[in-house]
Amino acid sequence: MNKFIDRNFNCITIFLLFLSTPALSADGSNYKHFLGITLDEKFWVLIAFILFILLIGKKATHAANTALDNRSNIIKEKISNAEDTLSEAKQLLKESQQSLILHKNEANDIINKQKDLAEKRAVDYANKIKEEIKRKNISAEREIQYMHTEAASLIKNKITSITIKTVEDIARNELKDAKSEKIYQNFIKNIPKALKE
Repeated sequence: MNKFIDRNFNCITIFLLFLSTPALSADGSNYKHFLGITLDEKFWVLIAFILFILLIGKKATHAANTALDNRSNIIKEKISNAEDTLSEAKQLLKESQQSLILHKNEANDIINKQKDLAEKRAVDYANKIKEEIKRKNISAEREIQYMHTEAASLIKNKITSITIKTVEDIARNELKDAKSEKIYQNFIKNIPKALKE
């Protein structure tokens, strides 16, 4: 930009010096006139200033427009990038919400399956406990029956023992003769056989 201004300024200066050469060669009284305007140093300085302003203004306007266009393009690109990012963020939010719903559904399914499994295990455990109680009852009944049989056998043995002892005492004390002794001996022999029957 500075090179351009320096080059244009040099061109204008050379042009003005070329046009004003006759005026500078004179003694100052014979300036050229054009449409009633004296073409003196002031006029040429004014023309040079106007040309300078026009050239600089045109280039400055072009440079400003270019800078503004570039800035506008950058802003448009940033807006486009922001819109793309916003769109991607919305898409990610939508996918995240869908994933959250999916995970919630999966979690509920897992919870329901675990509840069903726990209920099934509880029922199985209750059934096992019932079976164990049933086995214990059967075992207890068998043991009671065994103990009843044992007690009955023990009572029977005691009764037999007492009966035999009583009969012995009666036979010894009451029956003293040989006939009685013979009956007593037969009775003693036959008692085990009678008990077995």
